[in-house]
Amino acid sequence: MSLNVQFYSMIAMVGMGAYLGMALDTYHRFLFRGTRNRLIVFATDILFWVFQALLVFYVLYLVNEGALRFYLLLALLCGYAAYQSLFRTIYKKILELVIQLVISIYRIIVKLIVIFIVKPIKWIIQVIIVILLFIYGLLIRLIRLVYNVVLSILLFFGRVCWFFVPKRVKNYLIQFKGVFGKFKNIFLTTIKKVKDLLDRRKK
Repeated sequence: MSLNVQFYSMIAMVGMGAYLGMALDTYHRFLFRGTRNRLIVFATDILFWVFQALLVFYVLYLVNEGALRFYLLLALLCGYAAYQSLFRTIYKKILELVIQLVISIYRIIVKLIVIFIVKPIKWIIQVIIVILLFIYGLLIRLIRLVYNVVLSILLFFGRVCWFFVPKRVKNYLIQFKGVFGKFKNIFLTTIKKVKDLLDRRKK
């Protein structure tokens, strides 16, 4: 392995050490260990370190075809130590700033969706409901009006017809007054129930 390749390998490992420090802080920032299940934390830790190891080896493979030397491990540790001492505080502030920025953008997007999509849909649904209730009320009133008109016409013709009925027939029909009275009561009770039902529907 030539000196240029060794030099590039050391620079790459120093960079990867700094990257591991940033990745570890980012991972801890989003993991919330205190509130997570231990099994979940254990599984995510294993996946995190496996992924980081594969990524380091891939970078090393690109630089020197995967040749691992002891001084490269030292370079990796030096990069991590340099990050911890020089860049960690700055990186964590930038990370928090980015997180807060993303949260703010997310909230703005949610508010815009609520204002321009959710609220108009709710307003349209409310308008449709009001229109349907209005039409329903009109239909109920129309049915009651037709019912009253038809009933008045039938009563009027019934009285007129009764006026022209011969006296003998009237006397004969009077004998069935009790029966007609029962039918009349049944009819009036049915009409009353229908009116009550219509009134309830209207309310």
